[in-house]
Amino acid sequence: MSNEELVKCIQDAIDLLENYRMFGPIVEEGIAAFTKINTCVIDPTPEARKEAKALISEMQSQIGPYKGMVPQVAVALEKLEKWSKEE
Repeated sequence: MSNEELVKCIQDAIDLLENYRMFGPIVEEGIAAFTKINTCVIDPTPEARKEAKALISEMQSQIGPYKGMVPQVAVALEKLEKWSKEE
């Protein structure tokens, strides 16, 4: 998957999460994490990849019970996890 496709996928996930802001700080944190990951995807330095990988891992563990509510976000995280493992 190209970086442009990942950026689009991230933006789509952010757009979806925007509709859930009222559900609490975890949504705000998710939006902030996706925004930071987006920056890392655009400029994938080794340090940025490391930071993105940590954020992706944290988000993967937090989304567990919510996957059914926001499947688009879960798919985005799966794609980002795959990207983070590429060298």
